[in-house]
Amino acid sequence: MIPLNFTGGTVTHDDLSLLQDVEVAKQAELLKEDMLQVEFAGGYLLDVGWYPEFDATGGFRINVIKNYDWDRPVIALTAHEKAELVEKLDIAQDAIKGELRNANLETSAF
Repeated sequence: MIPLNFTGGTVTHDDLSLLQDVEVAKQAELLKEDMLQVEFAGGYLLDVGWYPEFDATGGFRINVIKNYDWDRPVIALTAHEKAELVEKLDIAQDAIKGELRNANLETSAF
């Protein structure tokens, strides 16, 4: 199981937790495009999927999306194993927190 901790976010979809503590490639039937989605303030989404779907040779895509603009992710990362995925999820969350901090600074400057 992948340890998930999304401070400040609301998990709206989670099939990522279904992965077991074995090699990801041995769980191809669970590897799909829509695995995790977390909503954050400011219109930010953290989205995780596996591409190509159900293909053990693929990889995780971790995208931070703002205002549902799927064509222009704020950040796009990839990972191939669970440990690397956890690291990239932390990076993505830090980016969201940084964006939210910057937005709050800009608003409070007026």
